[in-house]
Amino acid sequence: MTGSPRPDSGSASASEALDRSAPPTGLVRYGKFLLVGLTGVVVNLVAFVLTVDAISGTPLSNFYSSVLHFASKTAANPLLYFVGSAVAFVVATLWNFALNSVWTFKTEVGHKHSPTGRLGLYFGVSLGSLAVNEVVLFATEAVLPPLIGQGIGIVAGSAVGFLGNNRYTFAERKRPSVE
Repeated sequence: MTGSPRPDSGSASASEALDRSAPPTGLVRYGKFLLVGLTGVVVNLVAFVLTVDAISGTPLSNFYSSVLHFASKTAANPLLYFVGSAVAFVVATLWNFALNSVWTFKTEVGHKHSPTGRLGLYFGVSLGSLAVNEVVLFATEAVLPPLIGQGIGIVAGSAVGFLGNNRYTFAERKRPSVE
């Protein structure tokens, strides 16, 4: 069987009914974007801890205790956390761009922009998300542990990131009209 509907069945299965050439709906794309973002949160938080530890001279073997410390204490040196956040942003942005390119915003018709152009646009949109993240981190640094403030900032920037990337970064070429 080749996967085509049987003539006697009268209806196609759910998977056969999907038009695989049609782009995902906005809601499906947003769901994929959020799933990629969840992996990016893990990458971001790990990069954040590793960067802060590296700058402060903490050995890599203390990673687990550093996570516990950052999840339970307020910021002793906020500038150190802002640097860690910026480095984590770059690492997670590259990670998310790669996954979003091959999964979330994959298209059969192609994109308006070259891969390099999309990467530049992706970083630009992500800078807007970073600005939201940094404002939240700054606003919470005196009352919340830095890892919690960082997590809240990531969540707050996700809507900005999706809207900008869906509209600009991964804009599709016009589909040829069928007459």
